[in-house]
Amino acid sequence: MLRKIDKTDRRIIEMLIEDCRRPYREIAEEVGLSESTVRKRVVKLIDEGIIEKFTVCLSKDLDEKRIQAFLTILPKSENLKELIRDIKPYPELSEIYSLAGRCGLLVKVNVPDLSELDALVESLKARNDVEQVESVCVVLKSVKED
Repeated sequence: MLRKIDKTDRRIIEMLIEDCRRPYREIAEEVGLSESTVRKRVVKLIDEGIIEKFTVCLSKDLDEKRIQAFLTILPKSENLKELIRDIKPYPELSEIYSLAGRCGLLVKVNVPDLSELDALVESLKARNDVEQVESVCVVLKSVKED
């Protein structure tokens, strides 16, 4: 169970979400603590599993030059956990969702072009633990983002 975090930790987290490369010195000035205290708090938040990872968001301009798509993958029923474990490292897969019912997995894909998408779909279809890649939906444009 995660501990309750105070207002200062919450503000530190908010600032890191805005920019995970923000210097601890800047965060310290904002929250009224020393740089070393902020560093210790961040390490504690990581150690306690409150902060799981720091990440990079690509420029929207770069993303627009890439193909985004959603795939529905129907795994062979006995191999779902192994399939998820095996495809998690695929760099083209930005998100993987396990769905209820006979829906299988919903996978968000980000590739440089349609030939890469086609190659990915074919490689998934060729897996022994995949019954079918049921649908491939290419994103035309975003109509709402966070």
